[in-house]
Order: sequence, then structure tokens, then C-alpha cells
Amino acid sequence: MVGSNKYFYKVCIVGDSEVGKTTLVNQYLKRRFVADAQRTIGSNFFVQYVKIPDVKNLLTLQIWDLAGQPRFKWVRYAFYKGARGIVYAFDLTRRKTLDNLLDWKEEVESKIGVVSNIFVGNKSDLINDENNFINTEEINHFKEMLSANAYIETSAKLGTNVKDVFDELALKMFKNTDF
Repeated sequence: MVGSNKYFYKVCIVGDSEVGKTTLVNQYLKRRFVADAQRTIGSNFFVQYVKIPDVKNLLTLQIWDLAGQPRFKWVRYAFYKGARGIVYAFDLTRRKTLDNLLDWKEEVESKIGVVSNIFVGNKSDLINDENNFINTEEINHFKEMLSANAYIETSAKLGTNVKDVFDELALKMFKNTDF
């Protein structure tokens, strides 16, 4: 079916190691939480078909889950080619993972330029008064710095807003397609 679908979009999900990228993808594709997800070595990719309102054909998303460890930077470069969407993910309980998204943006854009993207704060189920370092002003600042189309807080563990991330990105990529 992939070959016959004219709406095909490659998406890369990026961010530091252990922000929950693999768990987000697993929750989206399989609707389940995998507590002991293995670290991604290099990359993994998956295909998902998406229906968006007012579009007759399904959209095909080829989702690439890229390793977040610095030692895999040289490997990631090859996987960005052809990507039309990016999910920038960070861990809501680890401030450094938010700050590092600007480095991720630089890495991505050095290879493919600016493409549709969604900015995701993951692990919302772990937020409490003691570790809540995020405020609306800061989120808006990072959203602007990343040129993000949207900011969505998720819990890959509970499934909260996970589908919204990929649906929103699919819609944005479709709207940006020249027919």
C-alpha cells in the first residue's frame, strides 16, 4: 500500500536519550506502554497510516525513532534525508533535555532545513510541584526558537495526547504539500 499512496511523509522523532521517544512511538502505534523499552541503537522505523478530515486518501507516515546518545550523531545524519516532519521531544522532569532541543534543531536543520515540526514535552504523568520547572512564557519562547507548529504535553505511559502529536504533524505536513 505504501507504493500506491501518494501522500507519503517521513517523520523523525529526536531528542536526548531517555526522554521517551521510543515509548511515544510504541504508544502511538501499539496503544500500549512498554516499561522496559530498550535504548535505540542508531534508529528504528515504523509505518502508520493516518486518516485526516476532508482528505480521501490515507496519509502514510514513516516514523523514524532516532537514537539520542551523542555517540550516534554521525549515524543520525543519514536518517534525516527526506524527512518532511520532526518531533522535537524532551522530558518534562529534566530541564537539560529542554535546553538541548536547540542543539537538536541545529543538527536537523543543517541536514534538511526547516520542515514542519511539533514540540513535545513528555512524561507529564511525572510532573509535581517539586519538579515543575516549565512555565508558559518559557514554552512559548522555545516554541518560537524551534519554529514549532505546536506544543503538546504528553504522557507516553498513560497515552495522554500521544495520538494528537502525530495527527497534528500529519495535518501540517499535508497542508504544506505542493500538489
